[in-house]
Amino acid sequence: MMELTIPTSWADITLGQYIELRPILETEMDEVKKVINILCVLTGKKREDIRELTIPDFHKLVKKMSFLNEPLPKELKKRRFLVGGKWYEFKIDAKKMLFGEYISVMEIMQKAGNSEDALFNNLHQILTVICRPVYKTMFGYKDVKVDGELIRETSKNFYNNMPITIAYPIAVFFWERSPILTETIKTSLMTEANKKIKEVKMDLEADGVGGV
Repeated sequence: MMELTIPTSWADITLGQYIELRPILETEMDEVKKVINILCVLTGKKREDIRELTIPDFHKLVKKMSFLNEPLPKELKKRRFLVGGKWYEFKIDAKKMLFGEYISVMEIMQKAGNSEDALFNNLHQILTVICRPVYKTMFGYKDVKVDGELIRETSKNFYNNMPITIAYPIAVFFWERSPILTETIKTSLMTEANKKIKEVKMDLEADGVGGV
């Protein structure tokens, strides 16, 4: 007889699972079909496997899934958290963003428009911009130097391991303030770029090179 283990609270649901669950939870469909689809996401099993369950086992699993009717938290309890054995801190620091990150976020937000679905489907990518990797030292936490490879690793870690109870409050924060945040990031990046240009000009002038 097949035994299935499923999450019993929102804290057990990963961001990746929620991205798959969200359209199922928000779509009107036959109740039995909906439960089967949910169980497929939560267990990683195929529909054929779920249909092999006994009626009593099926009802037990449905009872364990009752937490899905509860609201998700909208406030983040801690700004620093562990995901997949690695520390991250929720903060917005445009000066430490890579230009490629900014372009990626802008593209996602432009495609999203007023669509929450587009935001949530790409949330693991957006979170890499506002949840930065840190490491613990004797004197507190320090920022990890970020490059393209680390960003891709972080995005994958968030998708596979970040509890939705961490991701959802940050998503709500970002969604409610996205126009202001994106403009702030853009302004900060432009300021930083102009500063770098001035520094290069000054260095060239000091070396006796003109006409930049």
